[in-house]
Amino acid sequence: TETRFIIEGGGQPNYPLTDAARTTREAWDPLDPSNPFLTCTPKGMPIIMQQPNPVEFVDEGEVILFRMEEFDTVRRIAMTAEVSTQRDPPTRLGHSVGRWEENALVVETTGIDWSYFDQNGLRQTDAVETLERFMLDDDGSRLDYEVVVTDPGLFTEPVMLSKSWRWVPGDEVLPFDCTESRE
Repeated sequence: TETRFIIEGGGQPNYPLTDAARTTREAWDPLDPSNPFLTCTPKGMPIIMQQPNPVEFVDEGEVILFRMEEFDTVRRIAMTAEVSTQRDPPTRLGHSVGRWEENALVVETTGIDWSYFDQNGLRQTDAVETLERFMLDDDGSRLDYEVVVTDPGLFTEPVMLSKSWRWVPGDEVLPFDCTESRE
């Protein structure tokens, strides 16, 4: 499993930030006790997709569940308009609607109620939306993933990130046990 989003050209990300996002990032204190990345707080979209642990899809017909080991996260992807939850209140994972385009599962997610784009002080707004593509390679041993993140309060243009998961025989999604260290 690859453990982080791949940034084109490597190195530190050089996102097309708005002035407000740049100011917020510069004021970021990663050691602030309210930083959710220092605790066992489940992550939201899209950063939860960066997690390196095993994942699996469960096809339930009109809904596909995307199970991730980290924080026992389960994303619900509605595959028909009738099952869509677009009008429901925002959640940390948002509301996902999927469709098939040839051999790719394409997922649009809106209604994301999670403040952090990354662990470096970039705060996303309630206007954030993602467009994801999940594609198996030819022999089924790798799941390639691309996400385009659009947030006019954070970026001056959409940002595309990618990663992949490798299939490991016998690997499975296990219960997640997050233990906060206390000194």
